[in-house]
Formats: sequence, structure tokens, C-alpha cells
Amino acid sequence: MDWPNKADALADSISKSGLHLKATEKIGSSTGSLGVACSGGSDSLAVLLLVFAHFPELRSRITVLHFNHLLRGEASEQDAAFVEEVAKGLELEFVGGLWKDRDDSISVSEERARKARHAFFDAFVFEKKGALIISGHQQDDILETLLLRIARASNLKGLSAPKPVTEFANGKTMVRPLLTLSKAAIETALSDAAIPWREDASNADSRFDRNRLRNEVIPAWQEATQFDLGRAAAQVRAFLEEADEAIEHQLGQSAFPSPSDNPAELMEVDGPRAVLRRWFQMWIASRKLDGSISTSVVNEVLDRLADLGKGQWSASEGFIRVNGRRISFEKDFDQDFLRVERFSLSPNETLSLPSGAKLSSQWTQSSEKLLGDLKNGKYSESTTVLLDCDRIPHESFIIRFWQPGDRYQALNAPGNRKLQDLFGDRKIPKEERNKLPVVTTNDSLILWCPGLPVNHLVRVTEKTKEILQLTYTF
Repeated sequence: MDWPNKADALADSISKSGLHLKATEKIGSSTGSLGVACSGGSDSLAVLLLVFAHFPELRSRITVLHFNHLLRGEASEQDAAFVEEVAKGLELEFVGGLWKDRDDSISVSEERARKARHAFFDAFVFEKKGALIISGHQQDDILETLLLRIARASNLKGLSAPKPVTEFANGKTMVRPLLTLSKAAIETALSDAAIPWREDASNADSRFDRNRLRNEVIPAWQEATQFDLGRAAAQVRAFLEEADEAIEHQLGQSAFPSPSDNPAELMEVDGPRAVLRRWFQMWIASRKLDGSISTSVVNEVLDRLADLGKGQWSASEGFIRVNGRRISFEKDFDQDFLRVERFSLSPNETLSLPSGAKLSSQWTQSSEKLLGDLKNGKYSESTTVLLDCDRIPHESFIIRFWQPGDRYQALNAPGNRKLQDLFGDRKIPKEERNKLPVVTTNDSLILWCPGLPVNHLVRVTEKTKEILQLTYTF
């Protein structure tokens, strides 16, 4: 196939001015190598051909990058062969990568695949001393990403992705010229030019969140509304990016300490909370605490900083402490600091804790078998317990960490005892007890803490009709 001619034909349908201006400006002003990520699918093939056609002066610096995830057997090999054939036809350098170090004992997720792919890109950027990576993300990807990020309660920077130009801390820059185009428009232009592409059959597998949104949720939503959802999401993303840039600008004009300071002494905290949040996110990143702190903990920290309060929160292998305008990350637990983070847990819900552990709750009906299993020791106070729903006058519960003075009546015990003493009886190490969740009612009655017995007041008996099962996994 005459791939240069096909590239010109596609460029006739999709002009350079039809691509995202920020992306084309970044590509045009580049002075180093350009890596074009190409899976062989319609989007990535289109961006490769369009960059080739619209930037003829840069062809000598373009490398076609293909990462083979080795997930689809022969089809994956055919994808790689197809992309290499296109690169050869365009007389461009081709570099292929393989996901050889994948642990087959762990199920493949979108996130694991993305990290492996980006590690391949990172290696290319390092070798080429700061090459740009050009990808085929298009307008439909914006709506899918926005919905996924909303579900995960992402911050403003996350909600404004994917951006036309994204610069990473490790020196990698991702450029996305197709964000102005829908997938349908891209595939129509390819078909009109008689350009073939590879179809990934796994895109129809709705076990993955993104595929489920793409194949089921978004089509139903689009059918139910008169608006162009893809175009609307692209505009919302642009608004969010503008807001993100405004925060970055104001942060640069403010007298915040360096995010690398530990401890850090903040000047008087005033102005928009969003600016303080951005500084705190940078401070977290400098401590390599990304992913170990929940959104609710972030909000608690910001509250304490704003009101000159005091608090302590677990994070990775240590604790974040706030005392007035002073914030620090330290390894030891300080009894003088109150751990103030709170989480809410409703029935039939699973809560992810800062430590990485999970706590889930489930309503179930009492039965002879279940009561028999309970008497026979099937349920462990370390991982799974049963509570009498009739004795718990609440529909949701508060999850927090233990505090000095906490006490309750453990199962079959004659009276109340301190959690600290119960931890000692069971030889639970101090570093472990500081991460364990304490389940309480909304009026502070302690129900259970993993490793300890349930509260005697909510024990399951022969008269119990409905049961709340709590399960702790780590």
C-alpha cells in the first residue's frame, strides 16, 4: 500500500487547522525527537498519518512506537506487524515493546496495562533526551475519562484530562492533536480514503469500566438527550483546564513555602481554598504519598490548616501532622495529636481505607446455618463479624481510627475496657493498631475494631432476625 499517498488523502479530509491548536503548536515548535504511539487502531493510525502529512519537515525525527501487551495472542502479533508495515511504508523508524514482565498471577487491569505502556514511552523519552510522545486520544475519550474521574472523585487536574499537552514530572510530554475530533469523524475520514486499521476485539469486553461506559452507558445517555455529549465534554474539559491554569498562576504569585519543605511553615492561609489544595497536593507528591491519602483526609487536613487546628492522619508508613500553620510528615505516632479523619460506611458498601485495606458491610437474614457457623467459629474477629441489626439504630456508620480513652464492652466481658488494653491483651503491634478502623454508630458507640471482639450490646443471638456482616480485608 502507498502509505504516503494515504496520509495525504487523509490530510485532505482532516486539515491541520482542524487539529487542536495547542497540540500542533507544541509539535511544530519541537526541536527534538517525536514518538508517535500507534496501536494500529483507527485513532492512533490517524494521528500517525496526519502528523506525517502535516509536518513534512519533521519526518526525519519521527519514530513510530508500538507496545505489544501480549494479551490477545496472534491478534496482538498481527497488530505489531501491521504498525511496523505502516512505519516502513512511510520510511519512519519503528520501535516495538513487549510486556514481558507481566505477573500472570494478577488479573490484568486498565491501570496495569497503562503503566506498562507508559514505562515503554518513558524509556524512549529518556533515550532520546526529552522526546515528545504523540497519541491518538480523541474527543470521545474526553467524555469517558471525565465520567471515570468523576466516579473516582478526582481533583481539578484529573478532571481536566486528557489535555492537548501534558507535561510530566519525569520530563515526558504527551501531545494529543485529535481532541477536536470525534471517533466517528476519524473513522469516516479513514474509510473515505480507503485506509484500513486494526480492530481490538477486547474493546467490546464490558468487564472493563471504560468499555462499559463506551458500549452501554454513553450510548444510552446520548439517546436520551438532544445534546452532543462528546462536544459538550470537550468544552467542559477546556473550562476545567482554564481553571487549573488559573490556580497554578495564583499559586506562583503566593508566598507558599517550597513543597519539598518538611516540616513546612505556611504563611497566613487566605485566598481561594483551591490554591491551598494545589500546594498540599504538590507537598504530598514530594513526600511520595500519592495514592495513600483519601479525598476525605485531604479535606480534613485543609480544614485544620485553615482554622489553625491540630490533627494527625495516617499516610503510607507514617503520619501527616498539622499544628496551626505547621505541617509535617513523620514516621512515629504521637499520642498528643488527635487522629481526626472520618469515613462513612453504608450497608452493602465497600470502603477503601488509607492503608490500602477495605471494609465492607452487608445486610443478611438470620438463619439456623448462619447461627451454627457463628457458634462453630467460622467467623473471625480479625476479619469478619456479625452484628444484630435490631440493636443498631442507624442506617450508616462512622469509620475512624482509635483515640486515647476509647472504650467499650467487648463480647461476653463484664464491663467496659479501653481499646488500648484490649490491643495489648491480643499483642497487636502499635504500628498495626494505628491503621485499624474503628466502626462506630453516629452517636459514637463503638461496634467493632478488627482483631477485637464485637460490642457485647450488638451481639447476635437466637432472637436476631437481621444481621449486619462487617468484613475487613488487607
